[in-house]
This record gives sequence, structure tokens and C-alpha cells, in this order.
Amino acid sequence: MNRTMDRALNVRVADFSNIDLPGEHRLEFGSDDVGSMMNKIRRHADLPYVYVVGKANARRVTELLSALKAVRSPCYPYALFLIDGAELDHPGQHLEIVRVESTDAKTIQDRITEWASRRFDFDFDRLRIKNDRPLPARVDVAIVGAGITGLYAAGRLAKAGLSFCLFEKSDRVGGIWARYANRTSRVNSSEGAYRLIEKEARSNRDHSDTREILEDIAELAKNASGRLFTETEVEKIETGGDGYHVRLNRGGTPHLLECKGVILAINDRVGTPREAQWENRAAFKGRIVAGIRNDTEKIDWRDKKVLIVGMGAFAVENARTALEGGARLVTVLCRRHGTVCPKIIDYLNFATPYDDAFQHDKKSNLRNMMYWKKLYELSGATQPECWMGKIKHDGHTISVSDIWFVGHYLKKIKTVTGAIERMTENGVYTDGRQHIEADIVVGSIGFERNARAAGELSGCRDISTNNYLGKDFMYLADAYIDNNAFNSLFGSSVLEMVKFYTEVFIMFFDQPGCDEMMRAEGIENIPIEERTWAHYIGGAMALIRKYPAVQKIAKEQVAKRSQNFLEAHDLETYIAENKREWIDTHSKLAGRPMKEEDCLPYVFEKLLK
Repeated sequence: MNRTMDRALNVRVADFSNIDLPGEHRLEFGSDDVGSMMNKIRRHADLPYVYVVGKANARRVTELLSALKAVRSPCYPYALFLIDGAELDHPGQHLEIVRVESTDAKTIQDRITEWASRRFDFDFDRLRIKNDRPLPARVDVAIVGAGITGLYAAGRLAKAGLSFCLFEKSDRVGGIWARYANRTSRVNSSEGAYRLIEKEARSNRDHSDTREILEDIAELAKNASGRLFTETEVEKIETGGDGYHVRLNRGGTPHLLECKGVILAINDRVGTPREAQWENRAAFKGRIVAGIRNDTEKIDWRDKKVLIVGMGAFAVENARTALEGGARLVTVLCRRHGTVCPKIIDYLNFATPYDDAFQHDKKSNLRNMMYWKKLYELSGATQPECWMGKIKHDGHTISVSDIWFVGHYLKKIKTVTGAIERMTENGVYTDGRQHIEADIVVGSIGFERNARAAGELSGCRDISTNNYLGKDFMYLADAYIDNNAFNSLFGSSVLEMVKFYTEVFIMFFDQPGCDEMMRAEGIENIPIEERTWAHYIGGAMALIRKYPAVQKIAKEQVAKRSQNFLEAHDLETYIAENKREWIDTHSKLAGRPMKEEDCLPYVFEKLLK
């Protein structure tokens, strides 16, 4: 098993060729049977992208592929490199086959790198969907916004047999993933809870990276392309006829669309990036970047002192990028400590069974929290000030990062509370008069909220806590993250909320019971700009209590999500995979191989006892 041969392309190789290919990791299979091979390779689920197959192992690889396909494992490869005339029986329609008539290691390596430069450098033009068809006069549902939420809803409406149009004011789809994500970004939620597409052969990797998400977005957009109109702005949504009038502007030409329902899929929590206004900024001789839109991509992090300002999800992500790039020291300057959890805690938050009220067993929650607290103590990372009365500060998300704890243990990262008072030639002074040296300053200070936009478009000041602005008019967007955000059937995934409420929308669409549903016991009206996660969690539970059919939707969603998790990796497999990656992370940050006994203790193996 070999890691990246070209780090920038992030290509992983599983070697079944008996050729000594270069690389940091190599997994030998010897005479293992298919079951043993599968167990081994699933412990490396974050690594294999392609397989290199020689003649001697062709039959066993065919059987392995069949077994991996059955569970949609992330270890199922993107391509097979068949060496020196090797052939596979029924290799599968979801695989790219590349034949290399050579056994020379460098030749094989060059072919893989050439392939990867084409396959893994995402072409953003794929997100520019051109549709020259005339705008329709009438549809069942108008969807506003072609980010992940709008594209997912479009796919579900199509399957439900409802006509729709999807409008996006920019020239490309993808929302914040296309606009703000870095190449190194990863989903802040486990893959089973952020699965956009049920692929036949494989799932994305856990905490999927930007390229995988953009690949899924491009596929969803392609499926909706006949009814997707970019560079088309929705100016106003008004009540009219037996539904709504949507006033559009396409290339300066106004258009009126009539529809029965509307799904407003514009962002709430992530609006425009906040700008850093730091005194004496011009004096700083290093680099100042925002850590979004790939503005750190060409930075050489090696042996640099890095200051990250802020401690939200983008800040923690940029800390990981800097550490993986070889930074000497990363200092995180924050007003208060955000909550960071290791990957396995996020996994357990979804994989642990729910009771009938969609709550986790309190004993299991307490056990997981104690392991989490122990990890903070052993690593030297500072616990959030709100612990353990609250799991997180209001307004903060929970960032998921193993490297956060490993980096603290290796003294590669530290946190300082405060704010920048002024900049100096080689760093900053904080408001506590501490000087922090830095070669690179990353201003991850968050985004302005976009909460006003929904009210301005709809003319509504209030919203029901079940996300309805009116009959058959739903607002699907992330919201202010209050303290109860992760204690629900949605877990840490806004996409899980979107999936649930899309099904509710379809169930009640154009039905006489929609008005009654919006007034169900437990549903409240609140100002749009005060909407929080707790509101739509409470709205979901109110609908679940009142309607057995909605309860069935929730149970089926949770069961499907659990199946997705356990197919990709059950707890034993996940712990084996996570522990190996845990030790690898130590070696990567230390710049040398590290033995397990010298690493931050991996306390989670005790979960198997």
C-alpha cells in the first residue's frame, strides 16, 4: 500500500503487482484469502484510490472487488492499473481500466501520476450548467438556489414525479462548496451522514474532501440540467393564484413564473466573509490570507510559524492544512475556545442506536464524553470554557479533527485567547499585550449571516419552526448553531435536516392537510432572523409526535444512515482504520516514523471491550 506519489494530487495506491513501487505505506497480502484481504484493506480506507494489479493476483483482486462493491466500501478503487498483460474477469462498469505493458516501477508510477493529474484536478467548468431553453410559465415547485440543498431537493422532487425549476443567480452551481471551499477542505461530518448520492459501487471517503463533494454536485446538476437555470435571479416571491408568483430576471429580461410551491434553498449562516481590520497591517512582512477560495494553495508551509485567527470550522481546517504542509508551529488566537472532537466521537454520534424519541442512551453519551475529556487532558489541548456544562458555545459548530489533538501532543499547535491589537513586522500583539511571532497569518474570522435574504425575497417576517414560510413554501438552510444542535436525529449534519424536511415537503405538498400541519402542537412562529437549529429540531419532533407517517420517515432515514455507516466500516473496522491513521499522523507531523508507545494514547480501543 503506497501513499501519495504526488502529494499535491493526493493519490493513493494499493499494490497487488508484486512490484516494489515507491511509497510511504505498503500492504502485503501474501497468500491471504479474500476475507483477510478485505479486512486489511478496509483498515486503510483513507488510502486506496487505485489498484495496481499483476497477473498472479488478478483472480483474488476480482473477488475482492466483488466483496467491496457489495458494501459500497470507500476502498473500492477509481481505476485498475493492469500490469504486463494482467486481465480481470468482470472488473465492473464503475472502474476505469488502464493497461501498462511494463513492470518497471518508474514507468508505472509515471502513468499513475499522469492519470491522477487528469482525474483528480477538478474542472470547475463542470459546475457551469448552460441551459438555453425558455423559462417555463408554470411548474409545481420553484427551487431557489443551486447549492447542495437545492440540488438534493431537485433530485427528490424528480423521483416523486413533481415538476420543478431550479434557479441560481451565479454562473455556476455548488453554493459555498464551489465559492469558499479550499482544495484541502473536508466535510465536517462523517460520510454516512453527508452522503449526497447513493453510488452503486462505492461511497466517498469518510469526511469527504472537496473534490469528492464537487464530483457529486456536478452529477446532481447534470441530472437536473434540463430544469436548471443559472444566471437567473429570483427578485421576489409573492402569493398569487392557487400558489405563488416568482418574479425572475434572466439577462436583464423579467419573467413571471407561476407555481404551487417553493423551496428556498439559499444560505443563512454563511454569507459574505468578514474582513479583518487590524491596526498597522501594512507593517507585517509575511503573508496574510483568509483561508478560503484556495488562497493558501501556493503557500509553502514548511518550517513556518503560522497564526490562525479564529476557531471556527474554517480555522481548524486551516490549522490542519498548515500542519500537514510542514508548519513548525501553529498558534490559534481565539476569543473563546471552540469545541473540537476526534473523528471517532463524530462517528459514534451517528452510529450509536437511538431510542423511540431519537435520543442516545445517556450512559453511552457519558462514556463517550469521558473518553473525549480524557483525550483533551492527555493531548494538552485546552478544553472549551463551557465544558462540561455545555458541549459547545452558542454560535459555534463542533469541528472534527484528529490532527488537533495529535498536534497539541507533539507541541506543534497551541491556542491563545484574545484578539489582535496591532500587527508588527514579524507578528502581532494581542489585546493581552502578548507578542506572537508569525510568518503567515490566516484570518479565519467567519462569515456574516445571510438571514435577511429569505425575508426580503418572500416578504415574510416570521417562519414556522418546521421550516415553513407558508403553505407549500419551505425555507431549507442551515441556521444559527445553538447549544442543542447536535443532540438530535440530525446529529452534526445539516444535510440530514435537509433530507428529512424534503420528505415532509413532498408528503404534504398540495394536500389540504398542509395548513393544519403548520399549526400542529409544538410548532411555533418565530422571526426569520432568529431561527436556530433548536427550532427546526423541535419542529421535526412535533411532526414526528403528531404524524405516524412522519415518524416512519425519520425512522427509515436513521436506519438507512446507520446502514451506510456500518457497511462502510463497523466499529471494530473503524477503530482499526482510525488508529492506524492516528499513528500515521504522528509520523507525518514529527517528520519521522513514530512507534505506538511514543504517540498520544489511542484511548478508544477500550470501546471494543
